[in-house]
Amino acid sequence: MLGQGAFAQGAATSAAKLGAPAVGAPSRPQPDPGTLFNYANAVGKTQQFAIVGSTEGTIWGDGVYTSDSVLSVAAVHAGLLAPGESGVVTVEMLEGPASYEGTDRNGVVSRSYGEWDVAYRFTGVAEVSGGVVLADPGDLSGYRGQDGAILTFDVTGDASGAVWGDEIYTDDSRLAAAAVHAGILQPGQTGLVRVEILPGREQYDGSEQNGVVSGSYAAWGGSFRILPLDLKTSSKLSNLGQ
Repeated sequence: MLGQGAFAQGAATSAAKLGAPAVGAPSRPQPDPGTLFNYANAVGKTQQFAIVGSTEGTIWGDGVYTSDSVLSVAAVHAGLLAPGESGVVTVEMLEGPASYEGTDRNGVVSRSYGEWDVAYRFTGVAEVSGGVVLADPGDLSGYRGQDGAILTFDVTGDASGAVWGDEIYTDDSRLAAAAVHAGILQPGQTGLVRVEILPGREQYDGSEQNGVVSGSYAAWGGSFRILPLDLKTSSKLSNLGQ
């Protein structure tokens, strides 16, 4: 489930918890930037990103993190997301403190560091569902394991790019091409594409549809299917705050 873990402010440990975000999650959160190093000019402002929790990467600090700390790892360290879990995080850009204290938290070890001029802290977390529209990630391999999750992406159809499967696609298939193959978008047309994350299959059968040739493939570890936009369903990430 989406966490609301305790976090620290600088070197002083705090028992404060992130409150449940307001109902109205952002309609266009930004894609995961990796780190917030390029947001040095945004001190004092908040940013919202759609990310997938990870333990791969380096972070510095506890509660307040250096701007070059990997965002998806810091979110796990802060207890907001589990590894492999998706969510929309809100962060506030800060002037960096004189030093950063490292800690071992939630299976992630952050490092200590001296002065670093720009930092960030988390101020909210929301589920990826409902009206949240995500940027096109290219493919859906980053969402593997979140079986049953329903996600909506803003995609521009493209007949080029590798696709494997028919109706159910391998998660490394290019989403823009799969959307054209499925008849949801035409090449060059921009629109919303709703997908359901599925487990891997033992076999994927290719086909030619709408000018896109999908390939056949044997066993693969993750899949997705494209849903009608009027399908009323919700993400499995529905127990925020529990």
